[in-house]
Amino acid sequence: MTEETLLGGSIAPAGAVDPWARLSRATGIIGLSTFVLIFTPIIAISTLGEPPFTATTDQAHTFLVNASATWVGVAMAALTVAAIGLIWFVVGLSLLLARAEGNPPWRSVAALVTGVLLPANLLLNASWGAAAYRGAGTEPGLARYAFDVGNLGFANAWVAMGSFAVACGWVVLLTRLFGRWLGWWAIVAGVGLVLARFVWTSEFWLAPYFLFWIWIVVVSVQLIRAKARWGGQP
Repeated sequence: MTEETLLGGSIAPAGAVDPWARLSRATGIIGLSTFVLIFTPIIAISTLGEPPFTATTDQAHTFLVNASATWVGVAMAALTVAAIGLIWFVVGLSLLLARAEGNPPWRSVAALVTGVLLPANLLLNASWGAAAYRGAGTEPGLARYAFDVGNLGFANAWVAMGSFAVACGWVVLLTRLFGRWLGWWAIVAGVGLVLARFVWTSEFWLAPYFLFWIWIVVVSVQLIRAKARWGGQP
């Protein structure tokens, strides 16, 4: 079954509003908007001289003291808003994948459940924010602990991201919803993210991490550009 069939077939009357096509476009727009809302604050915060995962106590303390600036608090608040947008994107994409997958849509449900764990980490992992809030009042040892907890929580989230990517890629390969190349792309990125957790202090994680986010952008564009209707059952 081709992509044109899946995204294009319709049994709806001419001129009828197709809720699945509307969901496709909305999910794509949310995906792109969330990408911008996530990486704009992250890039801004990184200009403070964010140290590597293996930072010394002094490096971690200095970074979190610098992060006590008011604008950093605003950037972190923007990340929490982005986390909600990411939940909406994961839900929308999972629903579309479930429609293409058919019953039982267990891969799509697995994508949904594991996909929301990344935004959950953004919302609940507040160790950096708590340490930065006190600024210079935070003891160096405590700052180092908060820094490590935040990074380790982030590394744990890679496994959830990897599961989400593999589940999505699996459905894409089975249904050819977006083309098989996007399915393999997701699986490679997902497996890489899971493997990165075992060497989380190295910089290996950067490759699958950025592969994952570029895949999100490409899929979002595909969803927005889908011209045919989802009206009929694939």
